[in-house]
Amino acid sequence: MPRHSVRDVIVETALGEFHRTGYAACSVDTITRAAGVPKGSFYNHFKSKEDLAVEVVAKYTAEAEWHSVTDPKLTPLEKLRAQFQIMAEVFAGHGHARGCMIGNMAEELADHSEPMRAQVRASLTGWAEGIGATLRAAREAGELTADADPDLLGRFVLDAWEGALLRAKALKNDEPVKDFFTAVFGRLLR
Repeated sequence: MPRHSVRDVIVETALGEFHRTGYAACSVDTITRAAGVPKGSFYNHFKSKEDLAVEVVAKYTAEAEWHSVTDPKLTPLEKLRAQFQIMAEVFAGHGHARGCMIGNMAEELADHSEPMRAQVRASLTGWAEGIGATLRAAREAGELTADADPDLLGRFVLDAWEGALLRAKALKNDEPVKDFFTAVFGRLLR
């Protein structure tokens, strides 16, 4: 098995630490200690903690459990529901904490960091476009009405999901996530 580079170890460790404690509560020292690498190694690979955080969000976006739903037998809406369901299970598995790394970084840094704002924007835009493409396929398959706007619905569904996660973190229960599934898949996308 190939050995991971120091850079990869730092990024992977930072993903866990940022997700667990947030950006502000996590120092470079915390990350390098948890990664088991010298602090100087960090600065060999990253100019700043902010640069690392931008890379972490890109990695989180690319590797999200969302992408693991690949069953070709699922209809477009079944696939979309399964994608959100797997994310809900991950969220519940962490005790309704952590939420979505993209949303967390938007909340914590988007007002103060142009590089993070750009990465969050790119991640959310790509995700919403993916949802829109799935909804377009659902419309073509007759699962949505012909006049449905897949792009608008894609953005709205993602916004509703991020809001549900934020509220569920505050309540420390899954009621907002259940409401999301009821409203989106039980009413909106019928």
